[in-house]
Amino acid sequence: MQIKKLWTNNYKESILGFQLADINNDEQIEIITHNKTGNLFFISLDGHLLHKELISKDKPIWHLKVFDIDNDSEKILILGGMDGFLRTFKCDLTFNLQSIWTHSFGSSISGIIIEDINDDDSNELIAFSLDKTMRVLNPLSGNLIWGQVFQDGIGDAIFFNKDKNLIIGAGNDGTIRTFNGLDGSLLWFKKFSNKMRCVCYLNSIKGWVVLCGGDDKILHFIHEKTQDEFKKEEFENYIWKCKSYPSHKCTNAIISTYSFDYFDKSIPIEDINFSSKIKCINEYLNTKWELFGFNTECLHIIENSDKILICLGTTKGELIIIEEKTGGEILFNDIYSSCLNSIQFNMEKKILICSYDDGTMAAYTIEDILA
Repeated sequence: MQIKKLWTNNYKESILGFQLADINNDEQIEIITHNKTGNLFFISLDGHLLHKELISKDKPIWHLKVFDIDNDSEKILILGGMDGFLRTFKCDLTFNLQSIWTHSFGSSISGIIIEDINDDDSNELIAFSLDKTMRVLNPLSGNLIWGQVFQDGIGDAIFFNKDKNLIIGAGNDGTIRTFNGLDGSLLWFKKFSNKMRCVCYLNSIKGWVVLCGGDDKILHFIHEKTQDEFKKEEFENYIWKCKSYPSHKCTNAIISTYSFDYFDKSIPIEDINFSSKIKCINEYLNTKWELFGFNTECLHIIENSDKILICLGTTKGELIIIEEKTGGEILFNDIYSSCLNSIQFNMEKKILICSYDDGTMAAYTIEDILA
């Protein structure tokens, strides 16, 4: 595999995340970033700043989606931030934003999902918040379709469409709740001893399994059909992220744990030996592979035919690319002196972009292994 760094630029504001998209239909892919100060940066694929737009002064934008909602080839920019506002915009050729609608939550928005959850051949927008609510909205008008309330904030949620149309949410109240996408009715829930931070599905030899975990440091295995918890696996640290793959099968799941050892300011972060790890579980519910010592901030999976790469961004600023089949082979490890917050890859251009906490972005090309 050949990896070459194309450019590195610093934009002087901490970049929390970004998306690669042709936001203004100029037949060019742009990098649209969101950051801690409430600004958006529109950046070309060669790293040049094209436009800057203030959205929410001194209040972070946590989530950004670019989506063609009604298949008219005109993309909509969707933002969710710390101020609790869910905002939608259209973007013209000069990157000026035209507001479509705004929906107010009572607190910071934790996540955004766009899916057809009720079989009406039109996408819905699912957003969840620390204000304890999950809401399904019409993405063209912002009108509420249905909503549900948790006892505490909601940290993660997924949509599961295998002829079931389910939405499952992970709550800060320690609950996992599954809803009918058609009307929002609660189908089942489980209550655990501490905050749940992540949830995913795994297509296993036992059928579809819900994997979830959080501050109880336990990975819970729940049979989707019977709702029985049939297995537990204990970890040393908080369970931070879980994600299933490949997208058309979901026969594997990546689990990452997180350590707050870096809160000890007496030790330079580069000298910390993190106890956290990343682990792959296969369809037999066994450990396929695991790697130790990586405190994962972001996880991106690149799929192309039968070839899969696992890309990790760490607290130490490491960009790690793992060969998926064995997981034991690290193909690439580059380090920068700031926390790596987000990774995205564009298959058409074979370009991988990273964003860091100090405002730096870096671009790489990946060739050969994805040919």
